Amino acid sequence: MSSYWYSDRENVIVNTAVAFLIYDCVEDAGFAVGPQGGDGKALQDRSYGQWSRSIAARNGFSPEIRRIPGVLDAQPERSPVTARQQEAETKCYNSVGRAGFPELLQGLAGDQSIQNRIVQTSVALTDRDPEYLSYRRAWEDCVAAKGLKLAGSDSWSFQGAGSKEEEVRMALLDVQCKDSSGGAQIPYDILAQYEAAQMKDHQAELNEVADQKAASVERAKQVLRDHGVADARL
Repeated sequence: MSSYWYSDRENVIVNTAVAFLIYDCVEDAGFAVGPQGGDGKALQDRSYGQWSRSIAARNGFSPEIRRIPGVLDAQPERSPVTARQQEAETKCYNSVGRAGFPELLQGLAGDQSIQNRIVQTSVALTDRDPEYLSYRRAWEDCVAAKGLKLAGSDSWSFQGAGSKEEEVRMALLDVQCKDSSGGAQIPYDILAQYEAAQMKDHQAELNEVADQKAASVERAKQVLRDHGVADARL
């Protein structure tokens, strides 16, 4: 299902294109705006808790943060804007909005898209799957035997990490229990099976989403090229 949302890099490109169009509007109103750059970032998926022994040893339960290089230079600090400029910027933000670019990010509040409905249904089916429930019970028994307390009855996180060293220790025990219960990949594989089954029933709709995403990314790249961002930086 990940192919029906923007990738990390695609999201940076689209959002930067939107920013350029807003800046154009502000400049057309007679004001100068410096481009706001910086890196994008994406968090390691942790739908079922920590799954990587190497990441657990470095970060404990904290996710791995992957940096996605930006396509704009960082914005220098600027003087406080006047009331007229602030009014112009607000008007531009409201009028440009998303500039016709769809929001294609998983987990957005209120998202009723077909891809989000498929994921939500798949998660619900996974939670009732016998193989998943067996895996979950084995994992719960294991972490309880090691003295770890869950944050909630359906949670994949824990109570009581008072220091980073303790968090790393607990995270490594968590991964160890997942491995001994069959492997941290099991719940993701079960989820993927339910997603695949539903995708077959909605492939025409998903194809439309894929086409829409491809067109949006290509349009965003053209906006950046029009503003002097070389293809090599995309």
